[in-house]
Amino acid sequence: MEQKELTSAVVRMLQTFLEDPERVFYATELMEAARVGSGSLYPALARMERDRWIESEDEDVDPREKRRPARRYYRMTKNGALEAHVALVELSESVRPPASSPGWKLAPKLNRLGANLLGNACGLPLGPEVKEV
Repeated sequence: MEQKELTSAVVRMLQTFLEDPERVFYATELMEAARVGSGSLYPALARMERDRWIESEDEDVDPREKRRPARRYYRMTKNGALEAHVALVELSESVRPPASSPGWKLAPKLNRLGANLLGNACGLPLGPEVKEV
C-alpha cells in the first residue's frame, strides 16, 4: 500500500488490526473498534485485500435462521501485519518534525505545561512552569 493511501482512517484500522493480528473482525465490529465510517472502511478493506494485507471470508450461516445477512470476516495476514507495521513506522518517520524545528526547543516547557495542566484538571495547584511559557 502506498503512503498516500494511508489516510487517518486506514491508520486507525491498521492500528486496530495490529493490536491483535490474529483477531477476526466483521465490518461493523471493525468500524466501531477503529472509529471509522463505512465510507472509509470498505474502500480501505478493498485496498488492504488487494495488497494481501488482509483476507476475508463469508460467514457460513443460514441468513433466514439467523435473521440477518451473513457477515464477512476480515483477518490480517502474517505478511500483512509485517508490512502494515513497517508502513506505520515509515509514515511516523515521514511526518516527524525536522531536527531544526523550533518546537523541539519548546518541548521541555510544553511537557511541564502539560503536566501542570493535567495536575490542575485533577484539582492540583498549577506550578511555576506554567508562568514561564
